[in-house]
Amino acid sequence: MSSPAMMQALTVKLLTTESGRYPLTAQARQWICLTEDGQLYLSTAHKSQDAVLLLIEQLRRDNFSFTIQLVSVEFIADLYSRWSPHNHSELISYCQNQVVEIIQQAVATQASDVHFVVRERVTLIKFRIHGELLLVAEYSREEGQTFCATIYQTLCDVAEPVFNPHRSQDARLMTAALKSCGLYGGRIATRPTDSGLLMVIRLLYDRGSSSLQLDDLGYLPEQITCINHMSARRFGINILSGPTGSGKSTTLECLLKRILAHHQQKIHVLTLEDPPEYRINGAVQTPIIGDKEDDEAASRDWARAIANAMRLDPDILMCGEVRDSHSAIATFRAAMTGHGVWTTLHANDALAILTRLKDIGISGSLLGDASLLTGLINQVLAKRLCTHCKRPYVENRTQLPTELRQRVEHYCQIEQIFVRGPGCVHCQQRGIAGRTVIAEVIEPDNTLLELFLHQGKQAARHYWLTQLGGLSKNRHLITQINQGMIDPLDGEQDVCMLDQDDSLAGKSFASDKHASEGLSIPAA
Repeated sequence: MSSPAMMQALTVKLLTTESGRYPLTAQARQWICLTEDGQLYLSTAHKSQDAVLLLIEQLRRDNFSFTIQLVSVEFIADLYSRWSPHNHSELISYCQNQVVEIIQQAVATQASDVHFVVRERVTLIKFRIHGELLLVAEYSREEGQTFCATIYQTLCDVAEPVFNPHRSQDARLMTAALKSCGLYGGRIATRPTDSGLLMVIRLLYDRGSSSLQLDDLGYLPEQITCINHMSARRFGINILSGPTGSGKSTTLECLLKRILAHHQQKIHVLTLEDPPEYRINGAVQTPIIGDKEDDEAASRDWARAIANAMRLDPDILMCGEVRDSHSAIATFRAAMTGHGVWTTLHANDALAILTRLKDIGISGSLLGDASLLTGLINQVLAKRLCTHCKRPYVENRTQLPTELRQRVEHYCQIEQIFVRGPGCVHCQQRGIAGRTVIAEVIEPDNTLLELFLHQGKQAARHYWLTQLGGLSKNRHLITQINQGMIDPLDGEQDVCMLDQDDSLAGKSFASDKHASEGLSIPAA
């Protein structure tokens, strides 16, 4: 229990529930709780509200003896939720309805995250839509605190029993809340700030019946051919990397559905996830059970789960993430025993996967085996232009910074390029119509792995690009810019500088004079 006062309150009847002696509205129950033994718990920030004064007046008329206890809104929310934790009708409140409406609004815009930013005098509600964080509403600080407490205390499961705004906490939306909002899952994280609190809800959508394909995500035909070859192997590890929010889970979902369809659902695909994020029809999806607060314990839990999974007769094993040496070694062991393995890892590019594996203790004998390490994929997401309002680059290039124009006009085909438009009804006035994958896909051979081990990442990269015909994210980005799909400014912000390949190779594109030499650029 959170305090002796809380323990005492839970042993007596509450009189201000909907069916109590002094029933209150859902909104008033956020600030007031009266117990049968005469303890009147009031929110410090709402002690002068009309509902408070009216109840006090009524109690005095009834000669009801009471003692006022000033507490937080979190304390009051906890009283109601703990007194009748299984009575969901008691938990449906005015504040809950507001929170659900906010989440439903986010779902309608296909937002990936909802931010509740509680500051000293105001609460900001922001949606992340197509990678951009947009302010959608403002509330008072008190309302924001109540929102966060309500979400954590009454709309979540797999959470600590008491909401504590003064330290980081994790949870997930409960099934009833997910159904109300049209979601498959919702991950919640909180953290105190210097002036308040930040709560972020990651929205996970149900695409169980989706027919999404790799080319729909943005992969190019030559990349898909390479991935198909990886998928056809009987065993080996294929690792997908990228930053948080880069769509790795969506790509893995698409890949596993593709593999299941290819085998006519006649194979056993088993997933280990923390927790399962998307429904994959035909796969057996399992959560990792353990202590999330203890890093060492969590590491051992992952390793044990992988070891256990190998005894469950999988054809394909999807491990949600290689986190450290324990999970990495267990994942390699799974591949060595004849299983096809797909997993994710945080790395900045495809070859950085090898660097990361080496850093966490995978031996050179394993890293140098191309029959074991069969696929390296890295992806990020870039904003895709709205086809209805995008504008030609040549007529609007003066809007771009001078140095960017020099790079664009050196590396790209300017007559085919478009920039972000002013927005229209089709894109909700943002000029953006979703995001697309920019990726690099490597099917390593022994030479590439040996070069990495003995001469380093740059030598392996040079071999991949020149001898294996590799397509870097830099080239993928330029291809999409030349197809009029991505604004160069967005592309450099989301993916990389247009001259990245040359920079990594120790080259520099020509000066401004040389960059424009031989180019016939129409006047703006």
